Amino acid sequence: MEPRVLVVSLFAPYSVNFDLVSKSPGSAGGATSVHERQLGRSGSTGRNAVWNGRRSSMHRTHTTPLGRHAEPHSRRRSTFSVNAVKLAPISRNSTRSSGSSSTASPRDRPGGFLAPCAEGDGPVEASNDGAAAADTSCIAAKPGPSQLAYNIEEAAGAYTPPPNTLDFTRKQNLDLMREKQERKTGMGKHGRLLHGKLSESKSVDVDSRQSPPGGWYGSALAAGTDNSLADNINEAIQDTQEQQQRYARMTPGPQIGTQQPKPARTALGDAMGTVPGTDDQFTVEHLNVGNIGLFNAVNASLDLFAERVWIGELGISTDGWSEERKASVSNKLLDEFETLPVFVSDDEFEGHYSRFSKQLIWPAFHYIMPEMPQWHGWEKSAYEAALATCEKFASRIVEIYREGDIIWVNDYHLMLLPRLIRERLPSAKIGFFLHIPFPSSEIFRCLHVRKELLEGMLGADVVGLQTFSYKRHFIQTAKRVLGVTGSPSGLVLDRGHVVVGQYAMGLDPVGVEGKWSNATVGELIEFLSEKYAGKHLLVGRDKLDHVKGVRQKLLGYECFLNENPEFAAKTVLIQIALTTTEHNELQVQVMDVVNRINSKFGTIEHQPVVFFHKDIPYSQYLALLSAADAMVITSLRDGMNLTSHEYVICQRERKSPLILSEFVGTYGSFNGGALGVNPMDTNAIAQAIKDALVMSDEEKLARWNLLHRQVLTNSATSFVSSFISDIETARAEAGQS
Repeated sequence: MEPRVLVVSLFAPYSVNFDLVSKSPGSAGGATSVHERQLGRSGSTGRNAVWNGRRSSMHRTHTTPLGRHAEPHSRRRSTFSVNAVKLAPISRNSTRSSGSSSTASPRDRPGGFLAPCAEGDGPVEASNDGAAAADTSCIAAKPGPSQLAYNIEEAAGAYTPPPNTLDFTRKQNLDLMREKQERKTGMGKHGRLLHGKLSESKSVDVDSRQSPPGGWYGSALAAGTDNSLADNINEAIQDTQEQQQRYARMTPGPQIGTQQPKPARTALGDAMGTVPGTDDQFTVEHLNVGNIGLFNAVNASLDLFAERVWIGELGISTDGWSEERKASVSNKLLDEFETLPVFVSDDEFEGHYSRFSKQLIWPAFHYIMPEMPQWHGWEKSAYEAALATCEKFASRIVEIYREGDIIWVNDYHLMLLPRLIRERLPSAKIGFFLHIPFPSSEIFRCLHVRKELLEGMLGADVVGLQTFSYKRHFIQTAKRVLGVTGSPSGLVLDRGHVVVGQYAMGLDPVGVEGKWSNATVGELIEFLSEKYAGKHLLVGRDKLDHVKGVRQKLLGYECFLNENPEFAAKTVLIQIALTTTEHNELQVQVMDVVNRINSKFGTIEHQPVVFFHKDIPYSQYLALLSAADAMVITSLRDGMNLTSHEYVICQRERKSPLILSEFVGTYGSFNGGALGVNPMDTNAIAQAIKDALVMSDEEKLARWNLLHRQVLTNSATSFVSSFISDIETARAEAGQS
């Protein structure tokens, strides 16, 4: 009989939102969207505060004593981001009907730049290194090749504004530009005054890209405004819109925004609940800030379980929730979405996630030593918050546990949890899987909580790591720190044997191929092939943080162009840099290299680097992978980079080579199919790019066959199946002994 599996991770795949339905005055914390609330409590949903040393702030933030709805920790942000405006999709047919070619500049199109998506729409930011995410785009239409052309041409004009503009909001920046333009041209000052007066009286945000039918001046007409005034209003609005379009054209590329782009939150149909005895209503939403790769892998393997229950935090502040509200949300999520929420206080979450996990564990496991003067993960309060959080997780697991359940604990946030569960449930089947690299013992032994972390992990029956080297590091570290004995399959403790296994996490090939076969992807592939005909197309997609090696990739590409000038006019690198909440120092460094390459090797007709500081819709992402002549991944340290797996699946027709860092977990499993590089060696990256572009068709085919075989073998289903099976076997052997 298939077991019931309790899948435990820091964030559950579902959350709730009271704001979309009601705002109960008696509910503390009000009702804020999932991501806003999480930003308010921890400062980030990404690797926050790792690089700048502040506890809960990544950007140049302006902290208010009491934020939205009188919540502490709320942040008002001025964030530097590239191409932050979300673009509405325009089909290829609609572009042709307008009489414009698909590659014309956006400013030459009817209506200027593309209209923005409605609030809440837009591309999902796929996390966990390329794990497949839902293809979300504006509801109006599917994204077509024309939108991709607009995106590429916008990104091609990217530039970095002076540092002193980073502290301005977008509205302040536009106001300065408007004043400068008016001083130069003497344009209608009356229009601005009238605009401002009406905005004040109507409480309308004049910078808003969304307006009701007829515009806000339609309200004035309906209220009986005389025709002359209505005409003046109409002219003023048209002048303002034209000015905004002109200023938008003047500032392509990096924009100054007032918010960090939100990850997609998908409201689920018929997913509404009510707190008994109150007017509080809530909706259930997908929470796309956790381990998306794990979510996809488990969902692709549902046939292996009799039942599956997710256990995790909701990603929102629950400090002021009553017991009735918590019970109502818990019952709704558990009964209809197989999810058991864990309620963690804001202080515990900030100490555990922002400091202990992100300022201590994550940098150390990626070979970055966390220094006490700069980071706060060393503080005793951070460890105490992490322990308190794991205690709450353990208590929730005990509440739902049934004899025979398999408890699967995931990732570095919860390394302390297996031992706490074992103390409460001595005979439970427990597995722990680490989704990031495990460092060498020389690094791990520097941590002040090294013993606590190892003992926490060894509370499990099976400890899973991604590669053989990570497994070896863990066994050697446990021997040195704890003095335990090794065995052929793991470690021998006083309480018994713990299996330490190597499990290569993969993706669902059938699911990716299904999305790749979509007609929209085919149209985009055709468009890209036409647009870059006669040129070599290199593609990269990484988070813009230090360990992903984006800057090293660009330096290697620059070296390639310097050494091979004959390729300068016929090679293009399209780099997708996923938005993170890191501070701007790395982005400025990356943009310096981008601008230097484009200035030296670019022409009016050709730019060697097209840089996006945002994600793109999944269909466009798959099309880029399919049209590429090579993909370049130069992570300084990484786990199983599933972007490489997606690339292999999308290359079924072209069989183009993969350039992969030797420090990525996937590299060893590909058995020589990829072109391996040391990301710190720019000459090696340059040589690998040249080798990929001049490679013979026979070698491409042979390498791709190796890669494809490994992608199919190390699939999501095989990963989940082998790990769950080993947990059952290990517990059965422990019971016999």
